[in-house]
Amino acid sequence: MKRKKLAIAALAASLAVGTLAAQPAKAASTSLAIGSVLDIDKLDPHTATNFATVRALGLVYSSLIEVGPANKLKTGLATAWQFSADGKTLRLTLREGVKFHDGSTFDAVDAKASLERILDPKTTAAARANISTITSISASGRYLTLNLSVSNIPILAALDGVNMAMLSSTDIAAGKVGGTNKPNGTGAYKFESWEPTQSVKLSANPTYWMGEPKISDITIRVIPNEASILSAMNAGTIQFGIISDPLIAKQVNTRKLKLYKTPALAYYALQLNNKVAPFNDKNVRLAVQCALDRQEVVNTAMLGQGAISGPITSPAYRSSTTARPCPKADLAKAKAYLTASGKTDVTFKALVTSTGWATSVAMAQNIKAQLAKAGITMELDITDQATYVPRWLAGDFVATLANNGGRIDPDTMYTRYFTSTGNLNKVATYASSTLDANFLKGKSSAKSSVRAEAYTAISKELEDNAVWVWIATPFEYRVADKNLKNFTALTTGSLLPLRSASLG
Repeated sequence: MKRKKLAIAALAASLAVGTLAAQPAKAASTSLAIGSVLDIDKLDPHTATNFATVRALGLVYSSLIEVGPANKLKTGLATAWQFSADGKTLRLTLREGVKFHDGSTFDAVDAKASLERILDPKTTAAARANISTITSISASGRYLTLNLSVSNIPILAALDGVNMAMLSSTDIAAGKVGGTNKPNGTGAYKFESWEPTQSVKLSANPTYWMGEPKISDITIRVIPNEASILSAMNAGTIQFGIISDPLIAKQVNTRKLKLYKTPALAYYALQLNNKVAPFNDKNVRLAVQCALDRQEVVNTAMLGQGAISGPITSPAYRSSTTARPCPKADLAKAKAYLTASGKTDVTFKALVTSTGWATSVAMAQNIKAQLAKAGITMELDITDQATYVPRWLAGDFVATLANNGGRIDPDTMYTRYFTSTGNLNKVATYASSTLDANFLKGKSSAKSSVRAEAYTAISKELEDNAVWVWIATPFEYRVADKNLKNFTALTTGSLLPLRSASLG
């Protein structure tokens, strides 16, 4: 028992703008203007899936645990945590003296109410499945206790991020979360305003638990395209840019600007709807997988700025890119799978966002051309991000080219997608008893070897059934004014490090 407790503890630890030019003598501005192609789409952190929303609200709210540099877990609103010997009870010690933006004090009652709101199916929380092993929660003073149905070490990683934001229990009880209600978090920045398609304005939180941020206010401006973002950076009208286009990144003048290039945990995949024709036929799915040269997509649409990927991008359990039916394009095999399906002419529509990321349409066009060589016709249903996200969430597609967020742990990355009770299984369109069993195996073991075995089996099942066609991981690009100091780019794409940054 003691040895198991030590193993659990060991694993838990491992997871673990411009300047004022008119008067040169004046101090530098502490305002930061950020350029983003995407606008936020809601104000409820628990239901956020849009990358822009996740990034912006991540500055407004705090979570119990955070993912820091090198993908290590660190303290957030929880300063310490301890599992019971059997791994079925997690006790968190909460930070004292934390205030919500409205001046009220954060405590264990708020944490309990926040997690219960996430667990409530009526909330439709994006990460509900990641903490679904919680059977009960108790709050007492500085302590929050989570009782679990099974040993669940990855729940530490699950407690990170804006989807696990801590809310005021008073706001929750009054139904004042999301909608048109002003966000009330404990984060580094207070929410000031949102003008849809225009901007989001934030101001520094003077009572922030890490100390008041040095950047006094942040405006996230919606700019139509990334070329315009770079132009605004060069002109000095904005001081920070969120970029996804490697071509634009290559144009950054690093003598004038800083370029942050970080391998992303996020991944690109052609999601196939396994429940509708033609992809309710495994052979058709395999034909698509085998017809696709992933490296050509990377070289052509992504200008070589990416890496071929399997399902799991979590660094400690990354999927092999060769353990799949067709590691490289094989047209003969693709046509053989089509023959086995009894179909000689396969046509389908793929939902594609024109604004979600810069290379989306180019990637879709390249995939379309490649599939045509195998006798598969992919028609493009191109729409903007505001239309794309609701359709994606509803599973309203035959196929879709997606850019999905990755996580540092496979359990929190895919439990919500590929388990029979996952809250995003409608999007994934595939589940099985063997996947359920392997997710449980990976979740409940403190041994990295056992977990690796489970996630290798999960990856193999997803690939062998061509559930989706995983393509590649991109880079996260951030462009900043040379005067920005102490900013660290994260593989998650989070803007949270701005809380410690300064200008000038």
